[in-house]
Amino acid sequence: MEEYIEERPRPHVTFYTKAGCHLCDEARDMLDEIATEIPYDLTEIDIRRDMQLFEQYRYRIPVILLDETLVAEGRIEYSDLAAAFEG
Repeated sequence: MEEYIEERPRPHVTFYTKAGCHLCDEARDMLDEIATEIPYDLTEIDIRRDMQLFEQYRYRIPVILLDETLVAEGRIEYSDLAAAFEG
């Protein structure tokens, strides 16, 4: 009898960022590290391309949403971000 293992859908990450943001660069490195353990789909959005997004996120970036739920912003700790993926 074959064992059926339900495959969990890949999480979707939305990453709000902008060039020249060192916190964003650090957050992207953390996301890359997590991707080696937990595969996910990534949408990276430069907030400078949309004035409404720029106004909404300019003092908060980097902002990371996991399946449309805000999980981290600003100064992000790796342990907090990794825990969000495991939750």
